[in-house]
Order: sequence, then C-alpha cells, then structure tokens
Amino acid sequence: MKNKTIEAENFAIYISDSTESKDLENPLLEKYLNETVSTILKFIQGTHLDERVQKCESFEVDITLCDEEEIQSLNLEHREKDKVTDVLSFPGYDNLRKGAEDLFLFEENIHFGDIVICREVCERQAKEFNISYEQELIHLFVHGFLHLCGYDHEISDEEDKIHFSLEEELVKEIYENMGLDNGRVY
Repeated sequence: MKNKTIEAENFAIYISDSTESKDLENPLLEKYLNETVSTILKFIQGTHLDERVQKCESFEVDITLCDEEEIQSLNLEHREKDKVTDVLSFPGYDNLRKGAEDLFLFEENIHFGDIVICREVCERQAKEFNISYEQELIHLFVHGFLHLCGYDHEISDEEDKIHFSLEEELVKEIYENMGLDNGRVY
C-alpha cells in the first residue's frame, strides 16, 4: 500500500492507495488535492461547522483509494448493500454541523474520519461527466467529507438539497481557484 500526506496550515489528508495505480505519484492530482485542502480548511473555519470544531488546533482526514471488490465488501459490511459504489464515508463524529447537540471534543485535534473512493467507479464517472479523473476524485472527496461533517443527502429531500448545494459550492470554488469550469454539476 502506498501512502501520501497533503497539508495546508493545520489541515492534513492522509491518502492510501491499495490498488496498483500511480495516483499518489500524479502531480496533477497532487495539485488538485492541495487546492482542495485549502478550500476545505476555509469551510472548516467558516460558518457551517460548530464553533467547537473551529476552536480545535488541527484537523485531519484519511482517504483510501481502492478497487471495486474492496468497496463492495465494505458497502456490504457497513451498509448491508451488496453493490459497488463510488465513495463511502466513516465519520469520526456523528455531527459536526453548526449547533450540533451532544458534540464532545476531547482533543485539540479533530480526525474527521475516513473516506474510501473506488478508482474504477471514479474513472467511469469522470468519462460520464466528461471531466478528468482528478476532477471526479476531488468531487468524490468533497462529497465524502461533507458526510464526515454530518451532512447526509439520504435522510430527506431537505438534507439532499443542503448536502448537494454545499458540495457544488465547494467543488466550484476549487475549480475556479484552479482556472477550471465546473463540469460536474447537479
């Protein structure tokens, strides 16, 4: 398994690749990830998350890139869905959103949780949306990160709108900061 760390100020993502890909050696993906870390750090410091989160000293998230067999197995084990999916999120906290009830932070470092992204599905969706693999991977990362914060589009239509609105806003900012059009919108 290959590993890489991407950091901006006090926010780090730890990426593991359990596949035989060369993703962690891809300079374009690293550029996208650097911009994504900066954008998500602004989100953390903004108004969407509970102020107790913002007072923490450092933040981190783990990302694992895997194959279809691994993500299907995880989806079955954790969600009782025996199918391949694009991204799974395993939150470290139930809810980090503004006004979160029962939020107890015992450390000055927040580990948001783990995001697992299936490479093959990411590649197919990139082709489907006519964007690069790197853009789709960033989109899936943002989607998964919002789940880690307590946003869940599967709960209700209202939550669906909130989740995807934030997702689109963050991805658009990342793309604009990189001089790209947002090719994948809802």
